[in-house]
Amino acid sequence: RNGDIYAGEYFADKMHGFGVYRFANSHRYEGAWHEGRRQGLGMYTFRNSETQSGHWQNGVLDIPSTQNTTYPVSPVGVNHSKVLNAVQEARRAAEKAYDVSKVDERVNRAVSAANRAANAARVAAVKAVQKQMHHHVNNEGFPIPIM
Repeated sequence: RNGDIYAGEYFADKMHGFGVYRFANSHRYEGAWHEGRRQGLGMYTFRNSETQSGHWQNGVLDIPSTQNTTYPVSPVGVNHSKVLNAVQEARRAAEKAYDVSKVDERVNRAVSAANRAANAARVAAVKAVQKQMHHHVNNEGFPIPIM
């Protein structure tokens, strides 16, 4: 409706798991979701390419990521490599979602073609019965029952 696009995992009609959300204003969020909100590791990229990454809680960045590899379990930051792993997982989930929509489109086309073929077969069957009835008419113009 508003131009935003989400591709990724869903649960109970909500963004849940990993996915990529592209906003109409060219911003995007790639990462983990929980019940429709940014939750867990992820990266928000602005249209000017600036980023905010780290751990998200209820849609808000609460622990920013750091490049510091000396203290990988730092209580004041999330290692950026872990965020990048979450971003990769989100991109994989988005790619799977795109593939599913392509398959759905092909299935819908196949079903439509099968329905057209079934309708054509029904029309042909009705015409054949009508033609058969037309050939089995007695001299008074009444149809002869076929048994």
